[in-house]
Amino acid sequence: MREDLLTVLIDQVQSNRTKDYITNRILPLMEWYSVKSKKNRTRYHFWMTISISIGAMIPVLSVFADGAIWVKVLIATLSSAVTASNAYISLYNFKDLWMIYRNMRENLLRILYCYFNNAGAFSQSITQEEKDILLIDSCEEKISYETNMWMSVIKG
Repeated sequence: MREDLLTVLIDQVQSNRTKDYITNRILPLMEWYSVKSKKNRTRYHFWMTISISIGAMIPVLSVFADGAIWVKVLIATLSSAVTASNAYISLYNFKDLWMIYRNMRENLLRILYCYFNNAGAFSQSITQEEKDILLIDSCEEKISYETNMWMSVIKG
C-alpha cells in the first residue's frame, strides 16, 4: 500500500535528478533498513524466547531436585545456556539495531511524505529546486546520523 502511494507520488516529481535520487538512493535504502530491521527483530525475539523458556525450566527442575547428580548437571547446563543466550543477545545488539533500522526507515519515509505534501520544512515559501535540495540534504543528514548511531552501537 505504502509503496503504491510512493510510486504515484514519485511520478509527480518534476525534477529527474530528484526523482532519480528518490528512486535509486532513498527507496533502496528504505528497503534495506526494513529488511535489516525485520532480521534483527526476528533474531532478538528468537534468542529472548530461548532464554526465557530455558530460564523458566530451571525453577521447575529445582523443585524435583532430589540430590541426584544428573539433575544438578541439567540445572547447571540450562543456567549456562541462559547466560550464553543473554550474552549473545547483548553482544550482537539485536534489539538496538532493530530499533535503529526501523526508526531510520520511518524517518526517511516521513521526510518523503513531508516533501510530497509540502509539509514541515518543505512548507516554507521556497522554490521547487530549493525543496529538492532540502530533500536531499535532509535525507543525507539522517543517513549520516544513522551511520554514527550504528557505529556507536557496534562499538558498544
